[in-house]
Amino acid sequence: MSIQYVRIYYGPHDSFYTVCHKPQKLRGIREHLQKLGFRVDLVPVDFVNLCVIEMCGHEVFRCNIRNLSFNTSSERDAVARRAINAVVDSNLKLLRNKNYLWCWALIDQQIFRRSEYAPKDYWPLDVDNFDSLECTECCKNIKKTKAFDCECE
Repeated sequence: MSIQYVRIYYGPHDSFYTVCHKPQKLRGIREHLQKLGFRVDLVPVDFVNLCVIEMCGHEVFRCNIRNLSFNTSSERDAVARRAINAVVDSNLKLLRNKNYLWCWALIDQQIFRRSEYAPKDYWPLDVDNFDSLECTECCKNIKKTKAFDCECE
């Protein structure tokens, strides 16, 4: 599932003694998100006066559908602007989290580890041996504890 996929669950709206689904309340949110490049699906549910925006299985925004203006653009509706800001912020957070998890998956799979077919590292010294110390007293040479004797000893 794409990160830029948004589902808006909306319930029936009770007004003027009738209860019915009114997707016109979500026109401003849907059009603005589509201009930003999101794919928006409107899903009617049976809960009265509910509006929930979901991305990647996570609830991003929830409000009462009566707070949205009927058939207006998102620039005129403050609740619609808050919903759009919540979607954009959660999109950035999900992208950041996806990249973070991708990097950790690479590290866990040890893709960056050297193999026999990888280019060789040419170091003048044996890096894997941590027994070597530097003689700081006289000769400034690297001294191995077993194989090399320094003049200061």
